[in-house]
Amino acid sequence: MKKLGIISALLLLLLAVGCREEAIEINSIEDFEAFLEAEMDEQNIPAAAVLIFRGEEVLYEKYAGFSNLEQEVALQPDHLFLTASISKVVTAIALLKLYDEGAFELDAPVNDYLPFEVNVPGYTQSITFRMLLTHTSGIADNDSVMDEQYYYGEDPPVSLSFFIENYLSQGGQFYDADENFYDFEPGTDYEYSNIGSALIGVLVEEISGLDFNDYCKAAIFSPLELSHTSWRLDEILGRIVTPYDDIGGQNEPIAHYTNADYPNGGLRTTARDLHKIAAALASDGQLAGVSLLKPATAQAMMTPQIADIDDEVGLHLFELYKPDALWGHDGGEQGVATIMGFNRSAKTGVIILTNQGEAYLEDLFVGAYQLGVKL
Repeated sequence: MKKLGIISALLLLLLAVGCREEAIEINSIEDFEAFLEAEMDEQNIPAAAVLIFRGEEVLYEKYAGFSNLEQEVALQPDHLFLTASISKVVTAIALLKLYDEGAFELDAPVNDYLPFEVNVPGYTQSITFRMLLTHTSGIADNDSVMDEQYYYGEDPPVSLSFFIENYLSQGGQFYDADENFYDFEPGTDYEYSNIGSALIGVLVEEISGLDFNDYCKAAIFSPLELSHTSWRLDEILGRIVTPYDDIGGQNEPIAHYTNADYPNGGLRTTARDLHKIAAALASDGQLAGVSLLKPATAQAMMTPQIADIDDEVGLHLFELYKPDALWGHDGGEQGVATIMGFNRSAKTGVIILTNQGEAYLEDLFVGAYQLGVKL
């Protein structure tokens, strides 16, 4: 079952905010590496990639543990991790690049751009682009359907558009009016939605005229020179870090997998490639001569969009840790746990990628940022 990583992370962060600053005190690289080693040991994490940056500069990076325990393959910088819900940040960027080109307005109905209708049963309010980007669309994750969309050792045999249309369109193969939607008027409540993020991928396809994967390669991966980033298993040339689940204290390997709704969690990349995306966002959408997004659009991603409902929700980014104004995204999936966040004013941020599905990374995240501001 897909985990709603950001929800659990925010709840745990809110519970810990009162004591964390006393519980974690990182003053040196030695402090942090001792903390990292202890956390990996305590949580049985096979491998962890940690990268701390300030703008384009990598301040610190560490590759600890094993990409594959059975083969005793040490983790290397060019080994790719499945990033889980951090993938949604790239999906949002893909859509917002089209917004920057004037292809649509954020408050326009998405049905105006789709070849099928998406409506929350019982309500007449249209779902808008902004609602998808803020998880207020009313589209729900039906686990009984989504759990059947994992494909191990292969890319999905069905297209993204086929699955999403048949999930959201009345009469579709996977349509369920009760389970596929929440009972609230779109725009009036917040419920994290993986399917809503996958629908963003379909909108990118419809507006751009390109396959979502092809559009990302042309508009994001190639300009930023992300040579170790891919949505598809069959396009990866290097080693993928093996995902593991901790079962009774033993790490059990999981075969590499993809999902039919892949824009919400299927991106594989390295900490170094992900740094370029995070650094661009933290620098108002600009990096090394590449304009990833217009400054106002990048800033909007880190600006509360639904303050009357939740003041920590931007455009597919969240305020992960208020004391340091860290915006970003976390992720959890079968065999992986990830987190990425940054302070826009300081242009300083942290990326942590691990291959253990039950890992709790928020303490490491805050500790790594403490180190970053001292470097």
